[in-house]
Amino acid sequence: MSDHSILLQKKLSREPIIVPGNPFWTVFKRFGRDETIALIINTIGTALVAIFLSNIWFKVFAGPISRRTRDIVLSTTGPVVEKAGFFPAHFKEALSVYRNTPKQKRDPLTTYFRRAMRGGAKSLTQDILVHDPIYIILMFFGLRIYPVTPAWILALTSFVIAVLVVAGLEVTITEMAFKKYKRALKKSGFGIENYYESRFFISSTQKLDQVLSRMAKKFSLENTKTIKYYDRYFDNNLPVYNSRTPKIRLRKRLKDNGKGWLQSAQLIYTRAAEMSKKELEQHRYFPIKKEKTYFPLNQKMPKGFADIKNVKAKRIFIRSQKGKSFDDVYFERVVVYDAQTLWVSADKVFHQKNDGKKKRPFFVLELKVHNDIKLLKEAMRFVMREFPVVQTTHSKHDLVCVE
Repeated sequence: MSDHSILLQKKLSREPIIVPGNPFWTVFKRFGRDETIALIINTIGTALVAIFLSNIWFKVFAGPISRRTRDIVLSTTGPVVEKAGFFPAHFKEALSVYRNTPKQKRDPLTTYFRRAMRGGAKSLTQDILVHDPIYIILMFFGLRIYPVTPAWILALTSFVIAVLVVAGLEVTITEMAFKKYKRALKKSGFGIENYYESRFFISSTQKLDQVLSRMAKKFSLENTKTIKYYDRYFDNNLPVYNSRTPKIRLRKRLKDNGKGWLQSAQLIYTRAAEMSKKELEQHRYFPIKKEKTYFPLNQKMPKGFADIKNVKAKRIFIRSQKGKSFDDVYFERVVVYDAQTLWVSADKVFHQKNDGKKKRPFFVLELKVHNDIKLLKEAMRFVMREFPVVQTTHSKHDLVCVE
């Protein structure tokens, strides 16, 4: 067994499924953590000011204050004193990353602290623009409507509700930004293809033609074809939109008639999630939603994005690229399909690094549907029940680049 095969099996046995957190709860936990630290300061500060305003000595020296003035002071105390709470957790994270990074790969400490400042500043901005106004309104009307309720209870309730609102707004705004980004790519001449897929690592001892034959019979897939693919993946600096993972690549594949090649530069976002179950089942299902944008290349196949002739497309990909390293992934695909329902492909995958080092092939079984999630689940259940497979959310590129 090759070293790559051993590493691949270790990776699959250790973490075959990687599912990003729900974007709402991811934002809620990050912003909620920062706000929780601020909450402690907020609640203590509000309680102390309430005690101070009620103190007999304050009334003696400052004179009586109206209920309206008291409510305004209590409503605004928390948002003022809490601001010190938005940065400690980010600085703690930065210091932890710095200490756990090997010295030869470690950036200067100031680099990590700048990231901490950006993280804290993001939470602080959300707090000032969204959380504070909502908190103040809830707190003020809470005091007016429920005057006998202790101020610290109203502060805590208003605080949590405002955090939920911030999380919802960030996820919504991020989703709108992603749709705007895709529209901009479409305006620049990109094609768009969206579908759901499921991926399985399958033993090379299996006869893939027999696997496909059984799938074709089970799901009435009458069409078949064989295609060769050549992909070149580059590192990227694209943003993650609501747990969607980005990849960029150059691809060429053999035309269906076997004469000539289809070439494109592609920008792909994927997001894996567990399919909800209404009843107990033997298996769990982790489909991947793939949103692929591609720019057709009617030219000699470029070695890198800088060789793309179209100025707009070149600019988009060069801005998206990070560094100069790349990985070449080759695979031979046999697919049985019905264009309107289900695609089932068996891929024999090869890998070559940009240092010219080749690795042995491994085998991947993929299922694809455009919208019929119910059919995808049925096909996944059949595959896991009938064949020795390991379900995975890793892409072919992730699998060939194991270390």
